Amino acid sequence: MASESDLKEDWKRVDRALIPEKLLGEMPQPECKGLTLLTDVMINATVCKLGPRVGQITAPYSEDIEIILDVAKTIERRLSSGWRPGQPIDGERWWPDRHLATSVQCSNTGAKTEVCIVAKSGQVVPAIDDCVSFVLWAETGFFHPPSTLDDRILYVRDPELYERQQAARKAKREIDQRIKELRREIAREERLAGSKALLNIMLERERLRNLSWRELMAEHQSADPPEDETSVALYHLRSTLLSMPAPGHKIGQPSNDLEPGGIE
Repeated sequence: MASESDLKEDWKRVDRALIPEKLLGEMPQPECKGLTLLTDVMINATVCKLGPRVGQITAPYSEDIEIILDVAKTIERRLSSGWRPGQPIDGERWWPDRHLATSVQCSNTGAKTEVCIVAKSGQVVPAIDDCVSFVLWAETGFFHPPSTLDDRILYVRDPELYERQQAARKAKREIDQRIKELRREIAREERLAGSKALLNIMLERERLRNLSWRELMAEHQSADPPEDETSVALYHLRSTLLSMPAPGHKIGQPSNDLEPGGIE
């Protein structure tokens, strides 16, 4: 069993490995208080280890993947935001940056990259408390890892394959977007064409009604067989105008039940 003096030395060793001396002198009291808890957690940790540099903690994620938490940088980032533990939060307009300074590396490829991991507890706490939460999370096997971590792990395991797949996904998104734009453009053109056809029918209806019976008959006999919606509507309109009037209607005045294609 380790003696009390050995425990004290071990405590000092871990304490110094977690926070660079210069930063320790700049940390506010709540951060210093949290260092005691982080040191205690690291002394009893079975998964996380100190390093590779002062102020960093390394946690194995799998046989080939390690996640590195930069405790010092996490604290410095929080302090540089201007927020201090105990300071009130100004509603939703300003909230301290709770990103952890973390990176992921693969032993098989040697690839390393930063990864976005954000503390999401219901209240704002000192940065070092978020570091404690990270260590406890790592010790329990990184339960429910964020999608950002999964993405970065895919990258470090095969950067070239990852980039090719990303390029392919980007190309597909661009093609899908172009298809959507073309569909919207076609729909707009169809609506415009429909509006033009309706306007043309209305103008032609007015013109036909101003023709004499002989002029109307001559045009109807010389007209080509109807092929589209407009020509069909005009054909029926001429036929209606040339037909015998319904009871109570004037000659050349169509009744509502004879209106072709809804023409009034």
